[in-house]
Amino acid sequence: MKYDRRDFLMKMGVLYGSSALLQTSCSSERSKYLVFTDNEASCIIALCEQLIPADHDAGATDAGVIHYIDRQTYLRFPRDLQVYQKGVAALQATCNAEYGKKFEELDSSIQIEVMQNLERGRLSADYWEGINQQTFFNLMLNRTMQGFYGPPRHGGNKNYVSYRMLKLDYPLVVGQNRYRDE
Repeated sequence: MKYDRRDFLMKMGVLYGSSALLQTSCSSERSKYLVFTDNEASCIIALCEQLIPADHDAGATDAGVIHYIDRQTYLRFPRDLQVYQKGVAALQATCNAEYGKKFEELDSSIQIEVMQNLERGRLSADYWEGINQQTFFNLMLNRTMQGFYGPPRHGGNKNYVSYRMLKLDYPLVVGQNRYRDE
């Protein structure tokens, strides 16, 4: 039996495609995020919503900040993934030990208290081995602000919510400005 190159490549393509399809359809935990599990994302969403809460204007959730953080971690900052994962795990372990609930299940006032202690590095060190509390807090703060106030093309600031809140015009894209002769 003799195969030519085209026949071989076609069969290998079908085999590879079938195995990729089987692998994705058989995975037990699917997430709608690129790098975060649904549990990690729900904790990150709660943190972001405390940093930029919704009031009469949109908050972090309305602006899609979680999608910005997820996308940028995947595309530009993969080194941050470990900080997020360790930080979320340590935060959840701390909250479960002290309050018997996950961070996102706590009342808002307790979440704020926990975040103030996190910012100062004053949470119990029992669960924070290998991750600095202040590093995790500052990463969350910086990425939340970037996702809320940055250009929507990066995955956050959905529907220009922060620009509308600040009553800013939509920024012009350099190179796309149209000038008229007057």
